[in-house]
Amino acid sequence: MPITYKVLKCKNPRGSSGTLYAADRAVKTGDYTFDELTNDIQVSTTVTKADVVAVLTAAQEFIRRGLLSGQRVVMDRLGAFQVQLRCQCYPQSQISAQDFDPSSYIKTVYVRFRPDASLIKHIRSDYRVRRLSSQLMP
Repeated sequence: MPITYKVLKCKNPRGSSGTLYAADRAVKTGDYTFDELTNDIQVSTTVTKADVVAVLTAAQEFIRRGLLSGQRVVMDRLGAFQVQLRCQCYPQSQISAQDFDPSSYIKTVYVRFRPDASLIKHIRSDYRVRRLSSQLMP
């Protein structure tokens, strides 16, 4: 299946006006669900669907535990997961105060995924593209 993309307007990279710019952006064409993944693995291997579900569910739990303990979770040939924080800045003078709570400056916690170089290489060598629309979208 090809990667679907749209041509979208974008800002002028130099900031001057007058010239319109466009860029190709990949668009989601659907979701590849957990159930579809387990079915595909079961059909292409000798492992039963129940075993595939059990392994993937256990992997999800152990990835969660590793992330919550502050570790980067590395899955060879797939990539690495790591917890990241988005924080608000605060004055350094507050750090030494007894009642200072640095966690109150944390805006959000998220998980960053960095794909393995071999995964990127395989995608770049095998991809095809299909344009979804020939019109510029607002």
